[in-house]
Amino acid sequence: MRVLFIVNPVAGGGRGLRVWRAVERALLERGCPAEHRFTGGRGAATELAAEVRRAGYDRVVGIGGDGTIQEIVNGLLDEEARCPTALAVIPGGTGNDFSKMLGYPQNPLKALEVALGGRELTLDVGRIGRRYFINIAGVGFDAEVAAFLNLRPKRLPGVLTYLFGVLVMLFRYRPAPLELAMDDLTLKEKCLLVSVCNGHSHAGGMKMCPGARPDDGVLDICVAGNLSRLETLMLLPRVFWGGHTRHRKVRLYRTTEIRIASRTPLHVQADGEVLGRLPAEIRIVPGALRVIGPPAAGAVT
Repeated sequence: MRVLFIVNPVAGGGRGLRVWRAVERALLERGCPAEHRFTGGRGAATELAAEVRRAGYDRVVGIGGDGTIQEIVNGLLDEEARCPTALAVIPGGTGNDFSKMLGYPQNPLKALEVALGGRELTLDVGRIGRRYFINIAGVGFDAEVAAFLNLRPKRLPGVLTYLFGVLVMLFRYRPAPLELAMDDLTLKEKCLLVSVCNGHSHAGGMKMCPGARPDDGVLDICVAGNLSRLETLMLLPRVFWGGHTRHRKVRLYRTTEIRIASRTPLHVQADGEVLGRLPAEIRIVPGALRVIGPPAAGAVT
């Protein structure tokens, strides 16, 4: 089996490099030196993964956070969303929501056992234009937080970094008028945010759509309406267990495709990475991604 490790050495404030060194030592002790490549900046993991796909590797193991894994996915999938190479993950970032969703241990050496000896699963991915995402895309408050944080180094753990951005945006951002179109439904209203979920959590465990699953062929949509600063602040802790969904200004939908537009030039984020500005068309691509999960896993959590 041909395996390549793609390592983001600066993920998680340097955690990616520390994890790789531990993994490399474990492999050398087994007499199994591994091929690896270090990423050299934004977009590098996508280029490396595309080379892996073209070279016919059986498996790529990503070491980094959710942003790194999203980049790898965009290199593994071609324009027709075909993926001949299976993806495994060793957590090395800040939030690591994708690896947790798959059931990976957060200990690097235990995760290595899964990466090399786990079972293959098939997952959906979301798509915005030519870009794929694995967890959550968003417009509004969370996207503006991502745009703010992308300009700053990550010196804190994932949740704390995100909460810092949230506190800043509480005073800078106000709900904006959005137009949403999905299936036979059209909504025009001021919204704090719209989250489009393939997976159920991001930013270190925030569950925007608690019932979302990346293997059910649909996108789960969370629409938070015209919330005040105080309402937003009160709802924030509830997001970690999905309690925000009971608020009267928060609604959930399910669809396979959604179009979002606004006269306000709002950012669009996917897995914490800012992709551009509205308008955006987002759709599900069922069963596109081959991933490696724990041997005993019957389905993702």
